[in-house]
Amino acid sequence: MARYGKGANAERELIQALFDAGFSVVRIAGSGKNPLPAPDIIALRKGRAIAFECKAWKAKNLAIPVDQMQQLLQWSKRAGAEPLIGWKVPRKGWFFLSPRQMHNSGKFYLISLNDAMRKGKSLFTLQQKVLGK
Repeated sequence: MARYGKGANAERELIQALFDAGFSVVRIAGSGKNPLPAPDIIALRKGRAIAFECKAWKAKNLAIPVDQMQQLLQWSKRAGAEPLIGWKVPRKGWFFLSPRQMHNSGKFYLISLNDAMRKGKSLFTLQQKVLGK
């Protein structure tokens, strides 16, 4: 499956889970191609806003270009939203991370899969604790 299709399917899965947790959710298709900063998914509930940058791939490390992360942070600050990185790993599920949990190498924000599994929240934990389901 092409990377775009895999990512779009993962985003659709996440918006359904967020909706089921009581959030109003919108997916911004082509957010990476838009000249204005925009997250992949925005979730709103009772005054709480979360901006998600989503990645779906099998790798030992996740690398997000600094400019892409800066756009997420800029958009989130302007909107008053909490920025989260959602990484979907095949057969392991979702891991949700704050940008602060990633290492800025100067070119990329990086985290290993092992660190993401240790530091990140699972979809279940996100639904139960962060989203208050």
